[in-house]
Amino acid sequence: MNFNRLVEMCLYNWLGYGNINGPVWFMGMEEGGAEIWRQKTKSLEDSLKLRSTFKPSMDFQYVWEELYSIPLESFKGANVWNYIAAFLLTLEGIEPTTETIRSYVFKDKKLGKLNSNHFICEFLPIPRKSNVAIDVYNSIWSTSNEYIKNVGSKRFDLIEKTLLENQKVKLLVSYDRKFSKKFNNHFTSKVVEKWNDPRGKEYVLYKVSISKMRDLYFLTTPFFGQGQASYQGIKVAGERVKRFGIL
Repeated sequence: MNFNRLVEMCLYNWLGYGNINGPVWFMGMEEGGAEIWRQKTKSLEDSLKLRSTFKPSMDFQYVWEELYSIPLESFKGANVWNYIAAFLLTLEGIEPTTETIRSYVFKDKKLGKLNSNHFICEFLPIPRKSNVAIDVYNSIWSTSNEYIKNVGSKRFDLIEKTLLENQKVKLLVSYDRKFSKKFNNHFTSKVVEKWNDPRGKEYVLYKVSISKMRDLYFLTTPFFGQGQASYQGIKVAGERVKRFGIL
C-alpha cells in the first residue's frame, strides 16, 4: 500500500484507550511510538498498518502486549501511565504509592480497559519520536506545525462529536501544556479554581462549554513525567475533584 495512503487511514479512525464513555478522560498530545523506536518490535509501516485498523477506542493491554508484542512489565521507571494511575487510585480512595501504582498498571493491568472508568485520549493520531519530529512523514508534511495545522481541526471535531455522543464523560484531565492551550483556544472555558501543588506546580480547573447543551470540567496539570508532576500533587488534585463533586 502507498505510504501516504496508509498514513491517511490512521488520522481519524482512533482516539485512544479505554472506556470512551467513562467519566474521566485523560488527554495528551500523542504517542511516542515505543514499538517502533524504543522496543523496536514493529517497523513504522507495520505499526501504521495495525493502527489503520483501530476503532475509536482500543484496549490498552491488548494493543501493547498482543499487537505490539511488548509486555507491560518490561517498562521501568516513571512514565505518563504511572501518573494517570495515581489520579485514578486517588479517586478510588487508595493511596498512590510506587507499589500501588505499579500494581495498577503493570501487574493487574487495569489501565485503559474497555470496561474501565476512564479513557486515555491522544490529540494527534500517529507516532513520532518527539513532538517536533516529522522526518519520517516528510512526504506528506514539511514541518511539525504543518502536520498539526492539517489534522488538528478535524481531530477537535472528532473529539467534540465523541464527547457529545458519550454523556457519562464528566471530567477531562490534560497533562500536556501544549494541548491544554489548544483546547482552551478551541472551546469556551472559564476558570473555576486554581492552586499550586506542594512543589509550586500549577493546576487549573475550568468549566468548558462543548456545546450549548453540554458543559464539562477540564483540569490542566503539569506534564505527567520529566520531573514535572508528582504523585503528591496528583493526589491533591484527585482529592479536590472529589470534594468538588464532579464525579
